[in-house]
Amino acid sequence: MLESLFIRNLVLVTELQLDFGEGFLTVTGETGAGKSLILGALKLLAGGRAAASLIRKDATSCEVAGTFLIDKDAPAIQAAVDAKLEEFGLPQRDEGRLLLRRTVTESGSRAFVNGSPVTAAILKEFGDILIDIHGPNESHSLLAPSKQLRLLDLFGGHDKALDEVSTAWKELQSCRKELDELLQEGLNPEEQSLLAHQLKEIDDAALLPDEEEELLARHRLVANAARIQALSGMLSQGISQGENSLVDALVPWIRNAEELAQLDPQKGEEFLQRLDGISNDLNDLGSELEDYAGTLDFDQEALHEMDERIELIQKLKRRYGPTVADVIATGERLRQRLSKAASRVADLEALRGREQTALKGHSAACQKLTALRQKAAETLAPAITEKLKHLGFLKALFEVRVTPATPGATGADAVEFFFAPNQGEDIAPLRLAASSGEVARVMLAIKTVLSEVDDVPVLVFDEIDANIGGRTASAVAEELHAVGNKHQVFSITHLPLIAAAGDQHFLVEKRVEDDRTITEMHPLTGKARVQEIVRMLGADASDATATAHAKELLRNS
Repeated sequence: MLESLFIRNLVLVTELQLDFGEGFLTVTGETGAGKSLILGALKLLAGGRAAASLIRKDATSCEVAGTFLIDKDAPAIQAAVDAKLEEFGLPQRDEGRLLLRRTVTESGSRAFVNGSPVTAAILKEFGDILIDIHGPNESHSLLAPSKQLRLLDLFGGHDKALDEVSTAWKELQSCRKELDELLQEGLNPEEQSLLAHQLKEIDDAALLPDEEEELLARHRLVANAARIQALSGMLSQGISQGENSLVDALVPWIRNAEELAQLDPQKGEEFLQRLDGISNDLNDLGSELEDYAGTLDFDQEALHEMDERIELIQKLKRRYGPTVADVIATGERLRQRLSKAASRVADLEALRGREQTALKGHSAACQKLTALRQKAAETLAPAITEKLKHLGFLKALFEVRVTPATPGATGADAVEFFFAPNQGEDIAPLRLAASSGEVARVMLAIKTVLSEVDDVPVLVFDEIDANIGGRTASAVAEELHAVGNKHQVFSITHLPLIAAAGDQHFLVEKRVEDDRTITEMHPLTGKARVQEIVRMLGADASDATATAHAKELLRNS
């Protein structure tokens, strides 16, 4: 419920602090006194349009703040509010209370929830949960077919069936998402043919990780075989095989060493052995060079094959590289993708099977929910029709129509309330049929029937008494008080019957101070309340009959 309301510099209000209780609250006052100031304040708190014209003359800003007590008896409201607080990263409720605040300046407005700044759109989301305003100039949430659908489900107690539909819809959507992703990942025949060709090209090459380096080394050798053979031959001839070779040149020096060994056996023998070793090494080296030259050939065919292999490797590197390792890795990726594409057919078949199962499950859950809604509609419509009769619509028709709609998370139905206020008129959607003077009473009838399940805690009825009186006024008062047993109900009224039925009564009045008009609002009790009822009866305060009537109205309320 709305526990307290603070208003500062709003139109004719300087500063006002109001505390409210539970139940049915009435607001009265002379015509033009500003009874709708509470309506304007609540509109601002509910995220309504903020205009600079709302600011009191000579003030720079106006402010409205409301404290809402959300008790444990309203678990759905608690859950909805707490979910919004968490969604927007706002401070949690303190001792069950939620504070909404709005300030307006010439340049714009600012909104706050539990002290944290929010946008007007976010403030409106909280307002939609907490406040329902019904009046001739309001856009009623109950006129929206989506809200009517929700109310029918609340009335019928369809939570379990709704959960089944929602669960089946989530499974269906999950299957469809997986199918879409798999189809996007799939290959068309042209793509599959291209990838298969690329993989064959890589596989046919049968590349080895270190092949390129080894091949280039061999190619370098074969390509230069003639020159290598010539150099090897010349080296062999010069070292040991030809005339005037190094070995031949050592002969006289070896003889000298032999003579030295005879003269000095100890050191000379050592030198002789070393020279013999050099001669032997040179002979071995010359022989090896000669053998090496003999092994080399000029196999042009082998050289051509190596050229082709090198060119193939370079081509593959250009296409799939830049390195041989990259080419090999590309081949593996292509193989995996083609393998996945090959198994995709089976995956698609399995997913399509799941989709069909989910579709059947969702369809069955929707059919079950449709049957429940039709049954609930057959009960709800007569109940609201009876309330309408009680509220003065003696010949009114009211229908709750359940029609097919595109299947979704809430089923496969559209629900709309239809209304004909008078006999002989065509029944039409409520949003089109009810006049501005009738709509609040129709809403009261709906709210009365749905008071046990409709979870909006604060209801405001403005001018619900327009063009009514007598028994209808009494019936309206009874119904407002009845709704007040489950909700906090505010009624801005001109009728004493309705004013007297309130659990709390507030008076709005104007006074002039320092040549400025000020609007005030305060609770009425005891004698002051009796006097206000007398005024509303059109009598003077001294009228004993009117006073007795006023007291009687208050006693009977």
